[in-house]
Amino acid sequence: MFESLSAKLGSIAERLRGAARVSEKDLDATLREMRLALLEADVALPVVRHLVVETRRRALGAEVARSLQPGQVVIKILHDVLTEVLGGERRELDIARIPSVILLCGLQGAGKTTTAGKLARLLVAQGRKVALTSVDATRPAAREQLQVLAAQVDVPYLAGEGGDAVGMARSALAQARTGGHHVLILDTAGRQVVDDALMQEIREVAQAVQASERLLVLDAMTGQTALAVAEQFHQSVELTGCILTKTDADVRGGAALSVARSTGVAIRFVGTGEKIDAFEPFDPARFAGRILGQGDVVGLVEKIQASVDQQKAEKVARKVRKGEFDLMDFAEQLEQMQKMGGMSSMLKMLPGVKLPQEALAQMDDRPIRRMQAMIYSMTPQERRYPKIINGSRKRRIAAGSGTSVQELNRMLKQFAQMQKMMKKMKGAKGRRMLAQMAGKFGAMGKP
Repeated sequence: MFESLSAKLGSIAERLRGAARVSEKDLDATLREMRLALLEADVALPVVRHLVVETRRRALGAEVARSLQPGQVVIKILHDVLTEVLGGERRELDIARIPSVILLCGLQGAGKTTTAGKLARLLVAQGRKVALTSVDATRPAAREQLQVLAAQVDVPYLAGEGGDAVGMARSALAQARTGGHHVLILDTAGRQVVDDALMQEIREVAQAVQASERLLVLDAMTGQTALAVAEQFHQSVELTGCILTKTDADVRGGAALSVARSTGVAIRFVGTGEKIDAFEPFDPARFAGRILGQGDVVGLVEKIQASVDQQKAEKVARKVRKGEFDLMDFAEQLEQMQKMGGMSSMLKMLPGVKLPQEALAQMDDRPIRRMQAMIYSMTPQERRYPKIINGSRKRRIAAGSGTSVQELNRMLKQFAQMQKMMKKMKGAKGRRMLAQMAGKFGAMGKP
Protein backbone atom coordinates (compact mmCIF):
# COMPACT_ATOMS: atom_id res chain seq x y z
CA MET A 1 0.00 0.00 0.00
CA PHE A 2 2.76 2.46 0.88
CA GLU A 3 5.02 1.69 -2.10
CA SER A 4 4.80 5.10 -3.81
CA LEU A 5 4.93 7.11 -0.58
CA SER A 6 7.70 4.94 0.83
CA ALA A 7 9.79 5.34 -2.32
CA LYS A 8 9.58 9.15 -2.14
CA LEU A 9 9.94 9.62 1.62
CA GLY A 10 12.61 6.90 1.70
CA SER A 11 14.69 8.75 -0.90
CA ILE A 12 14.33 12.00 1.09
CA ALA A 13 15.45 10.20 4.26
CA GLU A 14 18.38 8.61 2.42
CA ARG A 15 19.64 12.04 1.28
CA LEU A 16 19.35 13.41 4.80
CA ARG A 17 21.05 10.41 6.39
CA GLY A 18 24.55 11.39 5.35
CA ALA A 19 24.14 15.17 5.67
CA ALA A 20 26.82 16.76 7.87
CA ARG A 21 24.58 19.81 8.40
CA VAL A 22 20.97 20.67 7.59
CA SER A 23 20.27 24.38 7.23
CA GLU A 24 16.82 25.94 7.56
CA LYS A 25 16.79 26.36 3.77
CA ASP A 26 17.61 22.64 3.29
CA LEU A 27 14.91 21.72 5.79
CA ASP A 28 12.25 23.81 4.02
CA ALA A 29 13.18 22.26 0.66
CA THR A 30 12.92 18.79 2.21
CA LEU A 31 9.55 19.58 3.77
CA ARG A 32 8.22 20.87 0.43
CA GLU A 33 9.14 17.53 -1.15
CA MET A 34 7.54 15.73 1.74
CA ARG A 35 4.34 17.80 1.42
CA LEU A 36 4.03 16.95 -2.28
CA ALA A 37 4.68 13.24 -1.63
CA LEU A 38 1.99 13.14 1.07
CA LEU A 39 -0.58 14.96 -1.04
CA GLU A 40 0.10 12.65 -3.99
CA ALA A 41 -0.46 9.71 -1.63
CA ASP A 42 -3.98 11.05 -0.95
CA VAL A 43 -3.25 12.07 2.65
CA ALA A 44 -5.86 14.54 3.96
CA LEU A 45 -4.70 18.17 3.74
CA PRO A 46 -5.07 18.91 7.51
CA VAL A 47 -2.91 15.86 8.26
CA VAL A 48 -0.26 16.97 5.74
CA ARG A 49 -0.15 20.43 7.35
CA HIS A 50 0.25 18.92 10.80
CA LEU A 51 3.06 16.60 9.67
CA VAL A 52 5.00 19.38 7.96
CA VAL A 53 4.52 22.03 10.66
CA GLU A 54 5.29 19.65 13.54
CA THR A 55 8.39 18.21 11.82
CA ARG A 56 9.72 21.71 11.11
CA ARG A 57 9.03 22.91 14.67
CA ARG A 58 10.82 19.98 16.27
CA ALA A 59 13.71 20.02 13.78
CA LEU A 60 14.48 23.71 14.37
CA GLY A 61 14.35 23.25 18.13
CA ALA A 62 16.32 20.01 18.24
CA GLU A 63 19.71 19.80 19.87
CA VAL A 64 22.08 17.57 17.92
CA ALA A 65 24.08 15.14 20.00
CA ARG A 66 27.75 14.78 19.14
CA SER A 67 27.23 11.17 18.19
CA LEU A 68 24.56 12.03 15.63
CA GLN A 69 24.46 13.89 12.34
CA PRO A 70 21.79 16.57 11.80
CA GLY A 71 20.26 14.51 8.99
CA GLN A 72 19.79 11.57 11.32
CA VAL A 73 18.04 13.82 13.84
CA VAL A 74 15.58 15.04 11.18
CA ILE A 75 14.84 11.43 10.16
CA LYS A 76 14.20 10.52 13.81
CA ILE A 77 11.86 13.50 14.19
CA LEU A 78 10.02 12.60 10.98
CA HIS A 79 9.68 9.01 12.21
CA ASP A 80 8.28 10.18 15.57
CA VAL A 81 5.75 12.55 13.97
CA LEU A 82 4.62 9.86 11.50
CA THR A 83 4.22 7.42 14.40
CA GLU A 84 2.03 9.91 16.29
CA VAL A 85 -0.11 10.57 13.20
CA LEU A 86 -0.58 6.82 12.73
CA GLY A 87 -1.90 6.52 16.28
CA GLY A 88 1.12 6.49 18.62
CA GLU A 89 1.66 3.27 20.55
CA ARG A 90 0.29 -0.08 19.47
CA ARG A 91 -2.86 -1.00 21.38
CA GLU A 92 -3.67 -4.57 22.34
CA LEU A 93 -7.26 -5.83 22.24
CA ASP A 94 -9.34 -5.46 25.41
CA ILE A 95 -10.31 -9.10 25.87
CA ALA A 96 -9.74 -9.58 29.61
CA ARG A 97 -13.41 -10.41 30.28
CA ILE A 98 -14.63 -13.95 29.51
CA PRO A 99 -16.32 -13.98 27.13
CA SER A 100 -15.22 -10.72 25.53
CA VAL A 101 -17.17 -9.54 22.49
CA ILE A 102 -15.39 -8.01 19.51
CA LEU A 103 -18.00 -6.31 17.33
CA LEU A 104 -17.12 -5.74 13.68
CA CYS A 105 -19.03 -3.17 11.67
CA GLY A 106 -18.64 -1.50 8.28
CA LEU A 107 -20.12 -1.01 4.84
CA GLN A 108 -20.99 -3.90 2.56
CA GLY A 109 -18.00 -5.00 0.48
CA ALA A 110 -15.32 -3.75 2.89
CA GLY A 111 -14.29 -7.32 3.73
CA LYS A 112 -15.96 -7.54 7.13
CA THR A 113 -16.84 -11.25 7.07
CA THR A 114 -13.41 -12.31 5.78
CA THR A 115 -11.79 -10.10 8.42
CA ALA A 116 -13.79 -11.89 11.13
CA GLY A 117 -12.25 -15.20 10.02
CA LYS A 118 -8.74 -13.71 9.83
CA LEU A 119 -9.03 -12.17 13.30
CA ALA A 120 -10.31 -15.47 14.71
CA ARG A 121 -7.30 -17.30 13.25
CA LEU A 122 -4.90 -14.75 14.75
CA LEU A 123 -6.46 -15.01 18.23
CA VAL A 124 -6.48 -18.84 18.10
CA ALA A 125 -2.75 -18.73 17.32
CA GLN A 126 -2.35 -16.67 20.51
CA GLY A 127 -4.02 -19.45 22.53
CA ARG A 128 -7.51 -17.97 22.77
CA LYS A 129 -10.71 -20.01 22.56
CA VAL A 130 -12.67 -18.15 19.91
CA ALA A 131 -16.17 -18.39 18.43
CA LEU A 132 -17.77 -16.58 15.49
CA THR A 133 -21.31 -15.37 14.94
CA SER A 134 -23.21 -13.20 12.46
CA VAL A 135 -26.23 -11.08 13.38
CA ASP A 136 -27.15 -10.13 9.82
CA ALA A 137 -30.86 -11.00 10.01
CA THR A 138 -31.59 -9.96 6.41
CA ARG A 139 -28.79 -11.78 4.51
CA PRO A 140 -28.61 -15.56 5.13
CA ALA A 141 -25.73 -15.75 2.60
CA ALA A 142 -23.58 -13.58 4.90
CA ARG A 143 -24.19 -16.00 7.79
CA GLU A 144 -23.39 -18.97 5.58
CA GLN A 145 -20.14 -17.34 4.40
CA LEU A 146 -19.05 -16.84 8.01
CA GLN A 147 -19.90 -20.48 8.81
CA VAL A 148 -17.61 -21.60 5.97
CA LEU A 149 -14.80 -19.33 7.24
CA ALA A 150 -15.30 -20.62 10.81
CA ALA A 151 -14.77 -24.19 9.57
CA GLN A 152 -11.72 -23.05 7.58
CA VAL A 153 -10.00 -21.59 10.68
CA ASP A 154 -11.33 -24.42 12.90
CA VAL A 155 -13.46 -22.39 15.31
CA PRO A 156 -17.15 -22.91 16.18
CA TYR A 157 -19.87 -20.84 14.57
CA LEU A 158 -22.63 -19.96 17.06
CA ALA A 159 -25.98 -19.47 15.34
CA GLY A 160 -27.88 -16.94 17.38
CA GLU A 161 -31.64 -17.44 17.72
CA GLY A 162 -34.15 -14.64 17.36
CA GLY A 163 -35.89 -12.57 14.73
CA ASP A 164 -33.68 -9.49 14.98
CA ALA A 165 -29.99 -8.62 15.36
CA VAL A 166 -30.19 -7.89 19.10
CA GLY A 167 -31.90 -11.20 19.87
CA MET A 168 -29.38 -13.14 17.76
CA ALA A 169 -26.47 -11.38 19.48
CA ARG A 170 -27.76 -12.12 23.00
CA SER A 171 -28.37 -15.77 22.09
CA ALA A 172 -24.86 -16.19 20.63
CA LEU A 173 -23.31 -14.53 23.70
CA ALA A 174 -25.18 -16.93 26.01
CA GLN A 175 -23.85 -19.88 23.98
CA ALA A 176 -20.30 -18.47 24.14
CA ARG A 177 -20.61 -18.13 27.91
CA THR A 178 -21.87 -21.70 28.28
CA GLY A 179 -19.13 -23.02 25.99
CA GLY A 180 -16.36 -21.25 27.94
CA HIS A 181 -15.13 -19.22 24.98
CA HIS A 182 -12.65 -16.43 25.66
CA VAL A 183 -13.71 -14.31 22.68
CA LEU A 184 -16.86 -13.99 20.58
CA ILE A 185 -16.30 -12.18 17.28
CA LEU A 186 -19.61 -10.71 16.17
CA ASP A 187 -20.13 -9.78 12.51
CA THR A 188 -22.88 -7.18 12.03
CA ALA A 189 -24.95 -6.34 8.95
CA GLY A 190 -23.59 -4.03 6.26
CA ARG A 191 -25.12 -1.64 3.75
CA GLN A 192 -23.91 0.00 0.55
CA VAL A 193 -24.09 3.40 2.30
CA VAL A 194 -24.36 4.59 5.89
CA ASP A 195 -27.99 4.95 7.02
CA ASP A 196 -29.73 5.70 10.31
CA ALA A 197 -31.33 2.27 10.57
CA LEU A 198 -27.97 0.51 10.29
CA MET A 199 -26.37 2.80 12.89
CA GLN A 200 -29.27 2.24 15.29
CA GLU A 201 -29.05 -1.55 14.89
CA ILE A 202 -25.28 -1.67 15.48
CA ARG A 203 -25.58 0.65 18.48
CA GLU A 204 -28.29 -1.55 20.06
CA VAL A 205 -26.29 -4.74 19.41
CA ALA A 206 -23.12 -3.22 20.97
CA GLN A 207 -25.06 -2.19 24.07
CA ALA A 208 -26.88 -5.52 24.37
CA VAL A 209 -23.68 -7.59 24.44
CA GLN A 210 -21.48 -4.94 26.14
CA ALA A 211 -18.89 -5.22 23.36
CA SER A 212 -15.39 -4.56 24.72
CA GLU A 213 -14.10 -3.76 21.22
CA ARG A 214 -16.06 -2.05 18.46
CA LEU A 215 -13.93 -2.19 15.33
CA LEU A 216 -14.77 -0.58 12.00
CA VAL A 217 -13.64 -2.49 8.90
CA LEU A 218 -12.49 -0.02 6.22
CA ASP A 219 -11.59 -0.68 2.61
CA ALA A 220 -8.21 1.01 2.01
CA MET A 221 -9.06 1.36 -1.69
CA THR A 222 -11.81 3.92 -0.94
CA GLY A 223 -9.21 6.60 -0.13
CA GLN A 224 -10.56 9.78 1.45
CA THR A 225 -14.10 8.34 1.50
CA ALA A 226 -12.86 6.11 4.31
CA LEU A 227 -12.49 9.18 6.54
CA ALA A 228 -16.13 10.21 6.12
CA VAL A 229 -17.28 6.62 6.77
CA ALA A 230 -15.12 6.39 9.92
CA GLU A 231 -16.46 9.70 11.25
CA GLN A 232 -20.09 8.64 10.72
CA PHE A 233 -19.64 5.27 12.42
CA HIS A 234 -17.64 6.80 15.27
CA GLN A 235 -20.34 9.36 16.03
CA SER A 236 -22.97 6.61 16.27
CA VAL A 237 -21.13 3.62 17.74
CA GLU A 238 -18.13 5.14 19.59
CA LEU A 239 -15.52 2.97 17.90
CA THR A 240 -12.46 1.62 19.72
CA GLY A 241 -10.48 1.17 16.51
CA CYS A 242 -10.54 0.24 12.85
CA ILE A 243 -9.19 -2.48 10.57
CA LEU A 244 -7.87 -1.56 7.11
CA THR A 245 -8.46 -4.20 4.44
CA LYS A 246 -7.08 -4.63 0.91
CA THR A 247 -3.85 -2.82 1.76
CA ASP A 248 -2.05 -5.08 -0.74
CA ALA A 249 -3.89 -3.40 -3.62
CA ASP A 250 -2.34 -0.65 -5.74
CA VAL A 251 -3.51 2.22 -3.54
CA ARG A 252 -1.67 5.28 -2.34
CA GLY A 253 -2.00 4.67 1.40
CA GLY A 254 -3.27 8.12 2.37
CA ALA A 255 -6.29 6.76 4.23
CA ALA A 256 -4.03 4.96 6.70
CA LEU A 257 -2.07 8.12 7.41
CA SER A 258 -5.24 10.19 7.70
CA VAL A 259 -7.82 8.10 9.54
CA ALA A 260 -6.24 8.05 13.01
CA ARG A 261 -5.36 11.75 13.03
CA SER A 262 -8.60 12.97 11.44
CA THR A 263 -11.09 10.82 13.34
CA GLY A 264 -9.29 9.79 16.54
CA VAL A 265 -9.98 6.14 15.64
CA ALA A 266 -6.75 4.13 15.87
CA ILE A 267 -5.88 1.51 13.26
CA ARG A 268 -5.61 -1.81 15.08
CA PHE A 269 -5.08 -4.37 12.29
CA VAL A 270 -4.41 -4.48 8.54
CA GLY A 271 -5.41 -7.05 5.96
CA THR A 272 -2.47 -7.58 3.61
CA GLY A 273 -3.93 -10.02 1.07
CA GLU A 274 -6.74 -12.41 0.21
CA LYS A 275 -5.34 -15.44 2.06
CA ILE A 276 -6.67 -16.19 5.53
CA ASP A 277 -3.22 -15.63 7.10
CA ALA A 278 -2.69 -12.25 5.35
CA PHE A 279 -3.53 -10.26 8.46
CA GLU A 280 -1.38 -8.53 11.06
CA PRO A 281 -1.57 -6.15 14.03
CA PHE A 282 -0.91 -2.52 13.18
CA ASP A 283 2.10 -1.06 14.98
CA PRO A 284 2.43 2.70 14.22
CA ALA A 285 6.17 2.91 14.95
CA ARG A 286 6.99 -0.07 12.75
CA PHE A 287 4.78 1.11 9.91
CA ALA A 288 6.39 4.56 10.11
CA GLY A 289 9.75 2.81 9.73
CA ARG A 290 8.49 0.93 6.67
CA ILE A 291 7.22 4.15 5.08
CA LEU A 292 10.64 5.76 5.57
CA GLY A 293 12.37 2.75 4.07
CA GLN A 294 13.89 1.67 7.40
CA GLY A 295 12.53 -1.87 7.25
CA ASP A 296 10.74 -3.79 9.98
CA VAL A 297 13.01 -6.37 11.60
CA VAL A 298 10.55 -7.02 14.46
CA GLY A 299 7.80 -7.71 11.94
CA LEU A 300 10.11 -10.04 10.02
CA VAL A 301 10.96 -11.95 13.21
CA GLU A 302 7.25 -12.27 14.05
CA LYS A 303 6.54 -13.51 10.52
CA ILE A 304 9.33 -16.09 10.87
CA GLN A 305 8.02 -17.24 14.26
CA ALA A 306 4.49 -17.62 12.87
CA SER A 307 5.54 -19.41 9.67
CA VAL A 308 8.49 -21.60 10.63
CA ASP A 309 7.93 -25.12 11.90
CA GLN A 310 9.98 -25.10 15.11
CA GLN A 311 10.64 -28.85 15.14
CA LYS A 312 11.85 -28.81 11.53
CA ALA A 313 14.03 -25.77 12.25
CA GLU A 314 15.66 -27.51 15.22
CA LYS A 315 16.19 -30.65 13.15
CA VAL A 316 17.90 -28.62 10.38
CA ALA A 317 20.01 -26.78 12.98
CA ARG A 318 21.25 -30.11 14.37
CA LYS A 319 22.08 -31.36 10.88
CA VAL A 320 23.93 -28.13 10.06
CA ARG A 321 26.00 -28.49 13.23
CA LYS A 322 26.92 -32.03 12.15
CA GLY A 323 27.53 -30.98 8.54
CA GLU A 324 24.71 -33.26 7.28
CA PHE A 325 22.56 -30.68 5.45
CA ASP A 326 21.02 -32.43 2.40
CA LEU A 327 18.75 -31.55 -0.53
CA MET A 328 15.54 -32.41 1.36
CA ASP A 329 16.53 -29.95 4.09
CA PHE A 330 17.19 -27.39 1.35
CA ALA A 331 13.69 -27.97 -0.11
CA GLU A 332 12.11 -27.53 3.32
CA GLN A 333 13.92 -24.21 3.80
CA LEU A 334 12.65 -23.02 0.41
CA GLU A 335 9.13 -24.01 1.48
CA GLN A 336 9.45 -22.01 4.71
CA MET A 337 10.54 -18.97 2.67
CA GLN A 338 7.43 -19.32 0.50
CA LYS A 339 5.24 -19.44 3.61
CA MET A 340 6.70 -16.11 4.71
CA GLY A 341 5.55 -14.45 1.50
CA GLY A 342 8.56 -15.07 -0.71
CA MET A 343 11.80 -13.18 -1.19
CA SER A 344 10.27 -9.76 -2.00
CA SER A 345 8.14 -9.80 1.16
CA MET A 346 11.21 -10.49 3.32
CA LEU A 347 13.45 -7.94 1.57
CA LYS A 348 10.88 -5.18 2.12
CA MET A 349 11.20 -5.70 5.88
CA LEU A 350 15.00 -5.68 6.01
CA PRO A 351 16.72 -2.42 6.95
CA GLY A 352 19.46 -1.24 4.63
CA VAL A 353 18.04 -3.04 1.58
CA LYS A 354 17.48 -0.25 -0.95
CA LEU A 355 15.98 -2.02 -3.94
CA PRO A 356 13.54 0.00 -6.09
CA GLN A 357 9.87 -0.75 -5.42
CA GLU A 358 9.45 -1.72 -9.08
CA ALA A 359 12.21 -4.31 -8.71
CA LEU A 360 10.63 -5.74 -5.56
CA ALA A 361 7.21 -5.89 -7.24
CA GLN A 362 8.65 -7.77 -10.21
CA MET A 363 10.72 -10.14 -8.08
CA ASP A 364 9.85 -13.62 -9.26
CA ASP A 365 9.66 -16.57 -6.87
CA ARG A 366 9.18 -19.04 -9.73
CA PRO A 367 12.88 -20.10 -9.69
CA ILE A 368 12.42 -21.15 -6.06
CA ARG A 369 9.37 -23.22 -6.98
CA ARG A 370 11.32 -24.80 -9.86
CA MET A 371 14.12 -25.77 -7.47
CA GLN A 372 11.56 -27.37 -5.16
CA ALA A 373 10.06 -29.28 -8.11
CA MET A 374 13.52 -30.62 -9.07
CA ILE A 375 14.20 -31.86 -5.53
CA TYR A 376 10.75 -33.45 -5.16
CA SER A 377 11.33 -35.29 -8.47
CA MET A 378 14.39 -37.04 -6.97
CA THR A 379 14.44 -40.32 -5.07
CA PRO A 380 15.20 -40.18 -1.30
CA GLN A 381 18.67 -41.60 -2.03
CA GLU A 382 19.37 -38.88 -4.65
CA ARG A 383 18.33 -36.16 -2.21
CA ARG A 384 20.71 -37.49 0.40
CA TYR A 385 23.61 -38.31 -1.95
CA PRO A 386 23.40 -35.88 -4.93
CA LYS A 387 26.78 -37.09 -6.23
CA ILE A 388 25.09 -40.24 -7.57
CA ILE A 389 22.96 -38.17 -9.97
CA ASN A 390 24.41 -39.07 -13.36
CA GLY A 391 23.29 -38.08 -16.87
CA SER A 392 20.31 -40.45 -17.16
CA ARG A 393 19.08 -39.52 -13.67
CA LYS A 394 19.36 -35.83 -14.54
CA ARG A 395 17.23 -36.31 -17.65
CA ARG A 396 14.58 -38.15 -15.59
CA ILE A 397 14.55 -35.49 -12.85
CA ALA A 398 14.37 -32.64 -15.39
CA ALA A 399 11.47 -34.32 -17.23
CA GLY A 400 9.64 -35.01 -13.97
CA SER A 401 9.97 -31.43 -12.73
CA GLY A 402 9.27 -29.68 -16.04
CA THR A 403 12.75 -28.12 -16.10
CA SER A 404 15.93 -28.57 -18.13
CA VAL A 405 19.14 -30.44 -17.37
CA GLN A 406 20.99 -27.09 -17.46
CA GLU A 407 18.72 -25.69 -14.70
CA LEU A 408 19.24 -28.86 -12.66
CA ASN A 409 23.03 -28.59 -13.03
CA ARG A 410 22.87 -24.97 -11.88
CA MET A 411 20.79 -25.87 -8.83
CA LEU A 412 23.10 -28.77 -7.88
CA LYS A 413 26.12 -26.48 -8.16
CA GLN A 414 24.47 -23.87 -5.91
CA PHE A 415 23.58 -26.57 -3.38
CA ALA A 416 27.13 -27.95 -3.39
CA GLN A 417 28.45 -24.48 -2.57
CA MET A 418 25.89 -24.11 0.23
CA GLN A 419 26.71 -27.55 1.60
CA LYS A 420 30.41 -26.67 1.63
CA MET A 421 29.64 -23.52 3.61
CA MET A 422 27.42 -25.49 6.02
CA LYS A 423 30.28 -27.88 6.79
CA LYS A 424 32.39 -24.90 7.84
CA MET A 425 29.70 -24.01 10.40
CA LYS A 426 30.55 -26.98 12.62
CA GLY A 427 32.04 -26.46 16.09
CA ALA A 428 33.48 -23.32 17.65
CA LYS A 429 34.52 -21.87 14.29
CA GLY A 430 30.91 -22.03 13.11
CA ARG A 431 29.68 -20.30 16.24
CA ARG A 432 32.19 -17.47 15.65
CA MET A 433 30.99 -17.12 12.04
CA LEU A 434 27.36 -16.94 13.19
CA ALA A 435 28.26 -14.30 15.81
CA GLN A 436 30.01 -12.21 13.14
CA MET A 437 27.00 -12.53 10.81
CA ALA A 438 24.65 -11.52 13.64
CA GLY A 439 26.81 -8.48 14.37
CA LYS A 440 26.73 -7.40 10.74
CA PHE A 441 22.97 -7.92 10.59
CA GLY A 442 22.44 -5.83 13.73
CA ALA A 443 24.61 -3.05 12.29
CA MET A 444 22.32 -2.83 9.25
CA GLY A 445 19.55 -1.31 11.36
CA LYS A 446 21.74 1.47 12.79
CA PRO A 447 21.46 4.95 11.23
